Amino acid sequence: MTKEQEKLVTDNMGYVVTLARQYKSDILSTEDLVSEGSIGLMRAAEKYDSKRGKPFVTFAAPYIRRSIETAINRLETATDVRSTDESLPVGSKNNYTLLNVLEDKDAVKADLVAEENTLTDDLLRVMNILNEREQRVLNLYYGNGYERQTMAEIGEVMELKRERVRQIRDQALRKLRKAARASINGEQKH
Repeated sequence: MTKEQEKLVTDNMGYVVTLARQYKSDILSTEDLVSEGSIGLMRAAEKYDSKRGKPFVTFAAPYIRRSIETAINRLETATDVRSTDESLPVGSKNNYTLLNVLEDKDAVKADLVAEENTLTDDLLRVMNILNEREQRVLNLYYGNGYERQTMAEIGEVMELKRERVRQIRDQALRKLRKAARASINGEQKH
């Protein structure tokens, strides 16, 4: 593992802990889940290419989740595919069931929140290159701070024809793509 990869792993261990806590397991401890997630984090660090412009956390989340879920699934398989309400022999007096190791569906998905926050921050940072009308069209069209609207609805609000709204949207997206390409090319030169 390179020093850069090691730094990615070290800097993002807290994120692994956050993801591991989203899984409820009475059989595997949070420590065990973090260990499994760390394996996924290391795999992600080895495969990550910063030149592609995707934040590492967004890239790594599926690897971390897959490692944790694989560990849970291995445990389930080891129980001879018993039903979820049967007890698992785990060498203790407690009666654990497969239901105890299923993902906590009510937990907020940290990777989704992180990705949304990253995307929102990126969007707000680049939106300043657009004029006010382009910003308003994109915000209404994509529901950024507003309820998402169709081009026809935006046209009514802004007193424009639907086709003109489409043209403004497309022009704004071209500007954003151009800025993103310039940013990526600028990062690759450093």
